[in-house]
Amino acid sequence: MKICLLSLEYPPESHFGGIGTYTYNVAAGLARAGHTVHVVTSTRQSPGTSNDGGVCVHKVRQRNVRPSEASRLFYSFLVARAVLGAGCSFDVVQANEFRGEALCLSFMRRFPLVTRLATPFSLTEQLNGTASRRLLLDWIERAQTVRSDGVMSSTRALAQRVAASWRIELSRIHVIPNSVDVSRVARLGTGQDIPEILDGRAYAVFFGRLEERKGVHILARALPHVFEKCPGVDMVFIGSDAAYRGQSMRDYIRKTVGFLQGRLVFFDNLPQEKLFPIIRRARIAVLPSLWEAFGFVCIEAMALGCPVLATSGSGFEEIIVDGKSGCLVSPGDAELLACKMTDMLQDAGARARIAAGAEARSADFEVDRVVPRLVSYYTTIRDGCLR
Repeated sequence: MKICLLSLEYPPESHFGGIGTYTYNVAAGLARAGHTVHVVTSTRQSPGTSNDGGVCVHKVRQRNVRPSEASRLFYSFLVARAVLGAGCSFDVVQANEFRGEALCLSFMRRFPLVTRLATPFSLTEQLNGTASRRLLLDWIERAQTVRSDGVMSSTRALAQRVAASWRIELSRIHVIPNSVDVSRVARLGTGQDIPEILDGRAYAVFFGRLEERKGVHILARALPHVFEKCPGVDMVFIGSDAAYRGQSMRDYIRKTVGFLQGRLVFFDNLPQEKLFPIIRRARIAVLPSLWEAFGFVCIEAMALGCPVLATSGSGFEEIIVDGKSGCLVSPGDAELLACKMTDMLQDAGARARIAAGAEARSADFEVDRVVPRLVSYYTTIRDGCLR
């Protein structure tokens, strides 16, 4: 098949966020399976076309236009022009709903279009405790989605939430899990030494953006109890900072733990070859999101043999079997989180058992296992458009 993937992020220029991670993994997996794969992505450097491991990458320059919704619409136009100018009769074009990158293509109807749900902007704002007034941006994302020939979601949890919010028939949304290059993750996890500051320290780790929807403030409130019960264990945070209640989240964490803040270690975003060795050495990874669509970080930690403590009621629940391949707690409950963290940190036998189950479970999300399901869905969409 001839497939075009649209993605605002694409490594190595951009950080491995969820959308970038997904597109990078799937593009490589599709190319290995013998398909012709193009990626259209954004750049703030020089636009152009290059070949990346058998994937043809077209870079479109982002331009800041005011208001921001106008910038989204203009970028959608530039993406459509790049797809049409690629000189390929695509069997399917796949885009994310995020910021409506394929809105113009959805009106042109030149190729079968599949929208993959990431997390709509309005849902992100809601989870971060922000009352969104960006109604036009919500319309842009929804309009692209409802006009698409197919709609995909990585989990049932995300499909149900978007269907209810946007009044889309749930049966229209096809669930195919996200995928990870598990073997690559495991290889990078053993590729470098951990930073000197962590040498000889036992630690739990959180990695991801330090923001409210990731439940970082809940973790901060749990830490004094954990530090008291587990005096030999520190807490490592890896990820970019965000604002929380008029201050940075890092400052909030430091103030919450008070005189124990010497047991905190912070890193900014790290490239995967530096990140994964830190995760592999951690006692546990703590992912206390208030709600999560999927959670690449969860699969990555599991692939590295790191026991994961995550939250129930969202996408994590479709990845982790509680007590076997990870542990789950109710979101938003600092006391319960602290108790479960303490239990896991104090029980080496349980951690070893869960780590083994986590590695086995992560193999189910190996990109080469998921790609055939994706191609089968593409074929259905393409054939339905041809009839």
